[in-house]
Amino acid sequence: MLLVATATTAQVAESAFHVSWVTMKPTYTDYVSKTSSRGFNLGFTKFITDRFGAGLSGSYAVLDDYVPRQTYEFPGGAITTDIFNYMYFYTLTANGQYYFKTTGLFIPFASLSAGAGFTEYTIYYNAYSESDNKISFTVRPELGALYRFQKYSTLGMKAAVSYDYATNKSDYFELKNFSALSFHIGIVLFTD
Repeated sequence: MLLVATATTAQVAESAFHVSWVTMKPTYTDYVSKTSSRGFNLGFTKFITDRFGAGLSGSYAVLDDYVPRQTYEFPGGAITTDIFNYMYFYTLTANGQYYFKTTGLFIPFASLSAGAGFTEYTIYYNAYSESDNKISFTVRPELGALYRFQKYSTLGMKAAVSYDYATNKSDYFELKNFSALSFHIGIVLFTD
């Protein structure tokens, strides 16, 4: 009798939910330039094969900048004030992931997300404000890793770095498309 051994590959899990704290550093800095840690990302992944997964994610970030007091002249007058620039950035994207490893506690991955972005640009000066809202296309390549606390643990961590690009150009504020480098750290709940 001849015994034949077959190799089996293991998936990371059946699916996973994650929530991440996001720190964002704008690379297009004409409106906001400060790094902001006021963001989060919530997502779901379905592992399709041992190397590939697909899912959905939503994110939210608040970026702001302060412009010191100065005088702005316009036809018929002038105003002296300081300005607070705020950008509220929401995304809803579909994504695909590739896993470089399928076993072990540490699982590095590459991901590409694409979908819709909603941006609210708001300038606050004195008792006044002006806003412009934009709906745009957003793309986000990402490199990161999942870490399971134990071999069959349902709890783990996610760490990643991503580049966000959104076609949210504002003619009202004379702004080009937005881009930023983002850092993610969060919790993952695996389902087997």
